[in-house]
Amino acid sequence: MQIKAIIFDLDGLLVDSQHLQYEATRRAFSEIGHIVTKEDWHGCVHGDVDYLDWVELHQLPTTVEKIHTRKRGIYKELVKSELELKAGAEKLVHLLYDKFELAVASHSNINSIESCINKFDLASKFKHLISDQAVGKRKPHPDVFLHVAKILNVAPEACLVFEDSIAGLQAAKAAGMKCIVCPDNSFPVSHELYQKADKIVNQLDEVDLETIENL
Repeated sequence: MQIKAIIFDLDGLLVDSQHLQYEATRRAFSEIGHIVTKEDWHGCVHGDVDYLDWVELHQLPTTVEKIHTRKRGIYKELVKSELELKAGAEKLVHLLYDKFELAVASHSNINSIESCINKFDLASKFKHLISDQAVGKRKPHPDVFLHVAKILNVAPEACLVFEDSIAGLQAAKAAGMKCIVCPDNSFPVSHELYQKADKIVNQLDEVDLETIENL
């Protein structure tokens, strides 16, 4: 089926934010005396664990809500001062936006998504910015991608997803969508784990209209 809609992940895919997300999380937990390692964060990025696991496992003197609030505050400041686009992201979005229905589907909260997209003046290029926190189960469950397809009024099989993570790839495939993976090297995993992707690229500007037509 011909591709009619394209859904982008955000963190690690459009914006080079994973190291900033980790730093904000590390600082938030360090303030209550807990060290979050890069290995811990690696599990969070790929959908294996979340903040609740850390709070309960280590019996930390806080709540998930308080940690999220503090982390968001730190991350907001890091976005302003340090966030950059991933290589090729702006070029690809500008190439595609008047040819397909475009949306962002991310695990970040909606305020964070909007801050990142607005920083680079890309909001007008997307029909919808969606957080899976407001939709249902997080990736690798397909909920957010199916929701986007529904509100765009496009069949899932006519959607193409751009992702950087294993959880995102799994979610796209569970939704019945095509998926191009551009792995984020901030927290690398073996490329063999992306074998179900329809295509793997090193940078987003490796993708052109012919690439999409040939999927």
